[in-house]
Amino acid sequence: MTPEELGQLRQVYETAITKTGLARETYLDQECEGHAEFRKQVEQLIDARNRVPPWLDEPAAGPAIQLASPAPPMQGRQLSGYTLTREIGRGGMGSVFLAERSDGAFRKQVAIKLVIPSGNTAETVSTFQQEREILASLDHPNIARLIDGGATDEGWPYFVMEYVDGQPIHRWCDERRLKISERIRLFRSVLSAVQYAHQRLIVHRDLKPSNILVTSDGTVKLLDFGIATMISAKDGRHAPGSPALARMMTTQYASPEQISGGVITTFTDIYSLGVVLYELLTGHRPYRTQNGAVEEMRGLMEKAGLTPPSQMVAAMQHSSSAVREGDSEKLCKRLAGDLDSILLKALQRKLEHRYGSVQSFAEDLQRHLEHRPVQARETSLYYVFYSFCRRNPSGVASTLMLIISVLSGLGAVVWQARRNLEAAQLNPGGGVFLGPVWVIFYGSVIVMLGATVYFAQPGKSRLLGAFAGGAVWAMSFFAKYRIGDNLGWWRSRVAGTPDPLSFFSPYIWPGYCLAGMALLLLVYLTGRRFGWKGQLVLMGALGFFIELRERVWFSEILPALTYTLSATPVVGSAALIICGGVSGLLVMRLITGPDAQRR
Repeated sequence: MTPEELGQLRQVYETAITKTGLARETYLDQECEGHAEFRKQVEQLIDARNRVPPWLDEPAAGPAIQLASPAPPMQGRQLSGYTLTREIGRGGMGSVFLAERSDGAFRKQVAIKLVIPSGNTAETVSTFQQEREILASLDHPNIARLIDGGATDEGWPYFVMEYVDGQPIHRWCDERRLKISERIRLFRSVLSAVQYAHQRLIVHRDLKPSNILVTSDGTVKLLDFGIATMISAKDGRHAPGSPALARMMTTQYASPEQISGGVITTFTDIYSLGVVLYELLTGHRPYRTQNGAVEEMRGLMEKAGLTPPSQMVAAMQHSSSAVREGDSEKLCKRLAGDLDSILLKALQRKLEHRYGSVQSFAEDLQRHLEHRPVQARETSLYYVFYSFCRRNPSGVASTLMLIISVLSGLGAVVWQARRNLEAAQLNPGGGVFLGPVWVIFYGSVIVMLGATVYFAQPGKSRLLGAFAGGAVWAMSFFAKYRIGDNLGWWRSRVAGTPDPLSFFSPYIWPGYCLAGMALLLLVYLTGRRFGWKGQLVLMGALGFFIELRERVWFSEILPALTYTLSATPVVGSAALIICGGVSGLLVMRLITGPDAQRR
């Protein structure tokens, strides 16, 4: 029977049981015309429902009395072309049997779940039918697939599904001694299956290791949608169900809202997934219980604080650490930080503090595997930088080596230039050679210009305006040097060489033009973010920074000049730089145009 036929069978059955007598017969004649086998299945379901004593649906006042006769042996029975071989599971609503293809054309094993007579109440049948309908709507590689369905001659509903020969996920991982990263990658397959179900408005409600099997080839299969529920597409809440179904849960993996009888949403599965992952990574569940009773779990959730996974491992000192990272100390270090934060977020008591979706949960785990900052942790510059270094160790090491090499070369050049200046001061007739210093200057300017062009992404008119404005700004530097020389704000330390740094050399002019161009693009970027007030503040800061930097650089590091120690030269030189920057900005604005924000 196909999934579509199962859905039609349920629809006809649920409508038929609302009618009686001739009205029911007329309805079945219309809906099942020409389909005798289909009508027979509907009538078998109705007959099975009618045979249920009414008092079975009422709460028992005392010990339950078993009046129904025991189920006959099922081994050897044939259902939907498969022969039942042995019982492999039993739950509150039915039994699961291993079955093999009956015709022997080829070997194929399936699992057949059917409602046992002792649980064949109207409520159980309805829940069973809902499970069949849910499975029929799911087609995912990590969810056990529905194959067929029907009813036995006695009217017991059943369905045939893919048989999963596997182990619970935590046992499978432990036997293979998987590392934490390997366990997380495997668990992301579980998240993929649950997210797929949520997209179809289905909440599993019973996520636990025994319902998550892993086959020998490492394929994850999600099982048992027996107490799954459909939620509303409008508000994401589950439709009201029977009180008995609402009470069904595995308390150690149940969410706080399940324990307290609250509203079921997709957040319910997110919490249970957090418990499963907690156990998968640590070997322990978040709460240690004596018997797992509902009241005990409620008390622990309300009173006991949630222990971070790393602290749980440190406190327990259990042998489970050996099958994960070798020992407890290594496992604690591996869990501390990202994984602590991720699991604590998934296990928050309040729904709004958990992950908004299973997809968000999976994405944070993927960020952790890729050494990117996770959303569950508060971001800081140190955390972002640390994550970047872990993500790009080779690049960071290469960059660090490059920086060290450049700084070493710069230091060597400056040291040699300093010796040349000292020698020139002792021997004025020998001249001063500072060519390597100006080569480094040009290289620094080109790097700075490339960075500002990359971030500003200017058009042709903006580049032309920045170049023209940079030339104007460069002239302010030459004016500053000339005025400072005439007013005695600075003087050469090398006798007979009034311009030891070649400030007035035509070879330096292009460098200052490019530097002015880079600074104007930086001011332009500042204006896009902070407006014209931000531009003025930046230019004022640049004016004083450049002047003070030159005084330290050319008097202490490269001792070529002696500066007058007073406020007037500093303020005057900074004012010339600021005026040159404002003039250059106006020139750039005139060439680019007032409305061209990004040209």
